[in-house]
Amino acid sequence: MKNKKVFEVRSLAISFLVIAACLALFILDVAADVFYLDMAVIPVDHTVIELITTITLAFALILIGRQIWRLLGEHRAAQNSVKVASGELLAVIYAKFDDWKLSPSERDIALLLIKGLSAQEISDLRDTRPGTVKSQSSAVYQKAGVKGRNELAAYFVEDLLGGDTFMAPPPTGS
Repeated sequence: MKNKKVFEVRSLAISFLVIAACLALFILDVAADVFYLDMAVIPVDHTVIELITTITLAFALILIGRQIWRLLGEHRAAQNSVKVASGELLAVIYAKFDDWKLSPSERDIALLLIKGLSAQEISDLRDTRPGTVKSQSSAVYQKAGVKGRNELAAYFVEDLLGGDTFMAPPPTGS
């Protein structure tokens, strides 16, 4: 996998250099045309140079286009993975809400707390008084066996991380 990435980076770098060289040739060509310079120093026909430059540019663009297409595919796959993971996390959250026997309104409050909304924001969103939200929040914390919003959110982050404790980042391949 690492060799493939190195190849992809090198091919993009080569494509960049090819495009830069072709640009330089085209700039020289235009400058020669504008200032009526004689390019007879080069023993190759002017049209042949333009043809080779154009074909080289086409290959570089094809290579870059393939890389873009591949990256778009990887991006779509990553988005789909995030959607699946989000759906799975939501399923885990709702299962815990069932275990804790939260009422429908407590479930709404708990989800909004996990999302990071303040009591006032929840109150505004649900068109209730902040005191009602605080009371329901306390009931959620009690049923979940946590001390507050941070522990409630951390409970699910811990599940998301698979229960692993944070010691050090995993080693990377060198």
